Amino acid sequence: MKEDGMMSEEKNRVGHIVSLIEALEPRQIRDVFITMWRDVEDLNEGLTADDCIEIFAGALKGSSDFTYDLLKQTCDDYGVGTMTETFALLPRREYDKLFSDCLKGEIPEGVRLDTQALINLLMLENVANVEASIRKGCINATHFMGSDMKFIYDSGIDDEEIQWKVEDFKTAYAGTWWTIDIIVHH
Repeated sequence: MKEDGMMSEEKNRVGHIVSLIEALEPRQIRDVFITMWRDVEDLNEGLTADDCIEIFAGALKGSSDFTYDLLKQTCDDYGVGTMTETFALLPRREYDKLFSDCLKGEIPEGVRLDTQALINLLMLENVANVEASIRKGCINATHFMGSDMKFIYDSGIDDEEIQWKVEDFKTAYAGTWWTIDIIVHH
């Protein structure tokens, strides 16, 4: 019972502090918040990772605050990098150029695509065939693939051709990254 009383007392104290802060003018509230954020050393220790994400996600005022530079700096600050296995953070101009080049089938040699991106490439009207390789540990496998928009035709180095339904191909190679070696155009 004593713990319940302590929890209730703590809740009342926090409620009282919040009511005092709410009575301030917006500029004063800002000063309290910023002072706490910058000067109270144990504040960050008391916050969980989810708390920090909630603060980060809720603190920006609008879409103009959410910029490429902010995201890049955040990635840099946390050592994530702007290109990982799950995303590539590119400035709009670079993205537009790369996307435009991809539509023409001009993907730079050695680009890695996940399975869905490979399927999208195979479905482009101007792409006849793609040579792509996957690496699993020390095993490297090269695939020669094409599509008729209904099926994916996949030939391995043994020249055995497999006709895949798109969903079956996606399931079979879920989580796979493909290195694009050659694109043959119509």
